[in-house]
Amino acid sequence: MTKIKLAAAAVLAAGLLFSGTQGAQAHCDTIDGPVAKAALKALDTGNVNLALPYAPVKAEDEIKAAFTQSLKVRGLGPEAKTLADRAFIETTVRLHRAGEGAPYTGLKPAGVDFGPAIPAAEKAIETGKLAEVNALLAEEVEHGLHARFAHVRETQKAAKEPKSAKDVAAARERVSAELGFVTFVESLRQAAHGAGHEHKD
Repeated sequence: MTKIKLAAAAVLAAGLLFSGTQGAQAHCDTIDGPVAKAALKALDTGNVNLALPYAPVKAEDEIKAAFTQSLKVRGLGPEAKTLADRAFIETTVRLHRAGEGAPYTGLKPAGVDFGPAIPAAEKAIETGKLAEVNALLAEEVEHGLHARFAHVRETQKAAKEPKSAKDVAAARERVSAELGFVTFVESLRQAAHGAGHEHKD
């Protein structure tokens, strides 16, 4: 296994890929995401404990209160059930997001395409096999590195230290590309050694 492949797997484990964790976290905002499914199953089974693991300890009282209220309202008819379910799901997702230190902007519709990484990660969790995730991220990391490095090499046609005012723009582009590449590499290293986003109790 190459070092790039190992680094790629660590990047996923950290929950970061190039642009940060927003995509992965947003996955939890969807009506068909894991948090919403757990909340709905909790209501259907009458077991609030199914929803509690998706939010920090400090959120338990609010979730339990919303759960009790939603169960009562559910019995008032089909429309009431729909509203009660939605309210409890939104409460659980909102508190889940707060536990991640992220804002809640409302439930997203079902079927949102977040790209290949999230389905691959979920499949790895279910099957216990990391090969598909590893291959996917190895390809993404290598592509990102090569694209950025190619841009660096292109901009290196310009002098890094401009001799006249007309050379400044090209030198600025070179400096930007070089520093951007270094930052990208360091962000991958930090992601590989980071803990990822977790609930904050």
